[in-house]
Amino acid sequence: MKPFTRKQFLKRSIVLASTLFLLGGEWNLFAKGTKEEKMTEPPDGLKPVSENDPTAQALGFHQDAKNTDYNLYPERKHPKAKSQVCLQCAQFTKLNEGWGKCSILPNGVVATKGWCSAFAKKM
Repeated sequence: MKPFTRKQFLKRSIVLASTLFLLGGEWNLFAKGTKEEKMTEPPDGLKPVSENDPTAQALGFHQDAKNTDYNLYPERKHPKAKSQVCLQCAQFTKLNEGWGKCSILPNGVVATKGWCSAFAKKM
């Protein structure tokens, strides 16, 4: 086995350091957004739309889009559908960072990261 040259050692050290930087630690570029975000409280005096509400159930509504039933809505599995959340919907009016009103589900407020089958992209 040949000994490493200084040049090979530096190249491999740079590659190793770059790999460790990208794959681990707080600066993990591949795990952005994977941290569990805590839902904020709804605005004062308003309550969230119940997922058991008949209209919400008919639309497959969930306060968190990750809870969508993929058997009933297989189109949600597509990568382009991952950005379909209430915040990006034309029916949604933002109230604060975490909540807003939906013109289809008027019985309360919906989370910005929610989803239902009536999603229509904002223009």
